[in-house]
Amino acid sequence: MKFLKSIFLIGLLLICGGVKADELPSKTSVNTSIDLVSRHLWRGFNSGTAPTIEPTIELQTGRFTVGVWGSYALDESYQEVDFYVSYNTPLFQFSLYDFYCPNVDFENSDFFDFDSDKSVHFFDAVAKYKGCEKFPISIMTSVLFYGEFDRDANNDQRYSTYVELGYSNFIGGKKFAYALGFTPFDGMYDDKINLVNASITTYDEIKLSDSFSLPVRGGLTLNPVSERLFLTFAVTL
Repeated sequence: MKFLKSIFLIGLLLICGGVKADELPSKTSVNTSIDLVSRHLWRGFNSGTAPTIEPTIELQTGRFTVGVWGSYALDESYQEVDFYVSYNTPLFQFSLYDFYCPNVDFENSDFFDFDSDKSVHFFDAVAKYKGCEKFPISIMTSVLFYGEFDRDANNDQRYSTYVELGYSNFIGGKKFAYALGFTPFDGMYDDKINLVNASITTYDEIKLSDSFSLPVRGGLTLNPVSERLFLTFAVTL
């Protein structure tokens, strides 16, 4: 199995060998944005019962990105703050996330409580192959490795794993993105190997003036495990 993985990785590097390192930004920049989202979805699962406000603050310098992202449901049914750091190459991205998901009333949700038996933090290690012109399919693998949300009935860490394949193209001048996400074994996503996320997202802009447009996106997401279908809309400020 390790041999096959090595062959596959070497094949990707050979296919995409023409990607240049200077395609990555070299200057330091700070980016902020706010998304208004009709419903917060994560890997095929819905959180909260109302639209959400999702702010982002991000610092990028060279190959490194450090940021914080939040999600707040308008009816206060859900809240989340995520911290992350990423390292980028032209073909790959490696990231670490700290998901802080406090209870609505902050009961038993102390930010500095990192006791893995009851902490509302959980950590995620993510590796992503971005794809290239000759092989335009992205491959993302995530492993949860810390936190109460990823523990089983015996209080053992499950190391829940999620793998997502992505592809995008343009139809009628509009970008469309497609994703298939599955879990390869028992974990928080399902109790066996299963497809948990199938989605299509389209991107557009609403032109408000000759010099200002609002980026928008719409998505159709199906979780075959929960048998739930979501049609969502988001606008970025």
